[in-house]
Amino acid sequence: MQSFLKAPNFSKTFFYKQPQNKYQEFCNAYAYYKQATLCDPKLNREKLSQECASEWKDVKKHDNVFIESKICEYYETIPTTVRSHQQILISRNATPSSHHTPTPSTSKQYKEYIDITSLPKNAKSQYDAAVKINSAMKKISECEQMMEIASDDSMKVMLSSKLIEEQKVVSEQNARLNKLKRHADAQAKLAAKKDKLFEEGIVERYDTPGRPSAAMKDPELWDKIHDSIEFGAAHAKRRKVVIKVRTIKHLRETLEEKYNTYLSRQCLSTYLQPRHQNTFAARRHHHPTKVGLASVARTEMKTHIDEHYCLASVKAARTFAEVFADETIIISQDDKAKIGLGIPAVGRTFKAIQTTNEPVTVEDHDFPMGSKMKLIPSVYLIINPADSSDTLRTGQLSIFIRPEYFIGTSSATHMVDLKNIISNEKFSATLKKENEVKPILILLVDGGPDENPKHMKNIIQYAHLFHTLDLDYLTIRTHAPGQSAYNPVERSMASLSAKLAGITLPIGEFGSHLNSQGNVVDEELARKNFEYSGKRLCDIWERDDIHGKPVTVKYINQEKNPFDNEPPILWNWIERHAQMCRYSLDIKKCKDRECCYEYRAPDVATLLDENNGFLPSIIKGRDGHFINSIHALDYYDKLKIQEYDRYCPSISQELY
Repeated sequence: MQSFLKAPNFSKTFFYKQPQNKYQEFCNAYAYYKQATLCDPKLNREKLSQECASEWKDVKKHDNVFIESKICEYYETIPTTVRSHQQILISRNATPSSHHTPTPSTSKQYKEYIDITSLPKNAKSQYDAAVKINSAMKKISECEQMMEIASDDSMKVMLSSKLIEEQKVVSEQNARLNKLKRHADAQAKLAAKKDKLFEEGIVERYDTPGRPSAAMKDPELWDKIHDSIEFGAAHAKRRKVVIKVRTIKHLRETLEEKYNTYLSRQCLSTYLQPRHQNTFAARRHHHPTKVGLASVARTEMKTHIDEHYCLASVKAARTFAEVFADETIIISQDDKAKIGLGIPAVGRTFKAIQTTNEPVTVEDHDFPMGSKMKLIPSVYLIINPADSSDTLRTGQLSIFIRPEYFIGTSSATHMVDLKNIISNEKFSATLKKENEVKPILILLVDGGPDENPKHMKNIIQYAHLFHTLDLDYLTIRTHAPGQSAYNPVERSMASLSAKLAGITLPIGEFGSHLNSQGNVVDEELARKNFEYSGKRLCDIWERDDIHGKPVTVKYINQEKNPFDNEPPILWNWIERHAQMCRYSLDIKKCKDRECCYEYRAPDVATLLDENNGFLPSIIKGRDGHFINSIHALDYYDKLKIQEYDRYCPSISQELY
């Protein structure tokens, strides 16, 4: 018997040679079922694995008896060719007087041969495809003739299998031939277009292979490229060169406009620096200029006239904390972006490890499910100046999650969070000294309306906190508008967002509390749904450490006033104890023991007495740079220390 008459062999151990459990047995059975159904023993392994995993999700919900019956059903699948032959035998037995089996129907596409003489002589690939089509069609015709005269049933099954294989070859080669013809037509149109451009004198045609380079035709090309790029020198002390970035498109337009030099995009790129020097593509860049394409980093922040002034203010507070590290606490505070329910938790893409059997999927839309159906995480970074690095940007995270619909965030909720952090035993080693809260507290905030120290409502809350904790000194510093990325807690936000990649928090775990317009119709059910999603978010963020320290996360479902039993803060008290500036607020103890308790850090009070008990203002030196505030207290003539906000750029001299 000839080799092409052999029946295809379908493997019953396609995935696992020795299956160890029901899942592996099911995978092998499902693979055999697909091979027999499609009559193809060489299926795509990856695609088949995904289909098998999807099928297993439904099957595994049933008991073992059902799973066993399903596996047996798959293994008993009859191949397509055998099934067609059984149908032939049944029809023959039903009509025994018939001596001829009808020939399987064949599409018209397998009845027509390709005329090779009509193909272009230089179209080698088209010629090969046409030869394969004609050869396969010849074999199809022979198989059909042999099936008509064959009487052996096994012979007919093999012929039918071979017939299907050859029909597949014809289909593939026909698609390839059509693609080659379309490509040839496109190349012919392009050649006609070039001929037209040549006739119009737009392009040149050379008689010999190769052509002179653009640099040989125009020796001043490098100078023209350099002149087309705008350079600007930065400040001498910055030691940088500022280059206004241009794309190749802009560079081509400038060369054509200024020098009437036309170069294609590909040609111009070969005269620029290659992106990767040690690659084969870099060999095409002959004698490039000192100009290259730079990747655009989306790290640029909005500039502000007060950005350096605010950075100097925050740096002064951090320097103060380093000097008195054993007496100081630094807490960096900010609200993370709101996390919607029922939609993907993060809007940007993160790389995630996933299995090929069960890939990670997310919703194909991110329409909000209702008004204020979001969770608000308030993030606090507790920094210990005594054991932190020089940058003072790492510490331990504490997160409080609130439902936006019921509570939201305000200066009062931030005070509740700070009191919870101080009462938490996990932070005692950082926040307390001899079982008492350290006497100096530095808060770094982002300048939002619920945190900004220039608003009176927030000033009153900070004064209550100062009085409740019996602090010696409290300073709140903020960055300029649009510069909140400098806040140390922002460095931890990306780690929190990465943990939410591919996750959608449910909005109706216990049933829908929204109507068709997205309005809440059942507040009690809404509280349950919010609490479930909030606690699930707590579990996600508590799994792994950040900065090498555990993360503390708590869901808050009730709103309360942190200073219910405290006496009101009067304006007279604020005038005597507070120093208010545009981007900072400082509160101190006074020397009246009927008003304030004794100093718990007398060394700090002694130093600050040189400037009426407050940190000195931000002073600019003769070279235009801001001066260290601690050095100003030690070495400067006290009469030369300027008033507060004297050097704030956004405050004009007339207004000051």
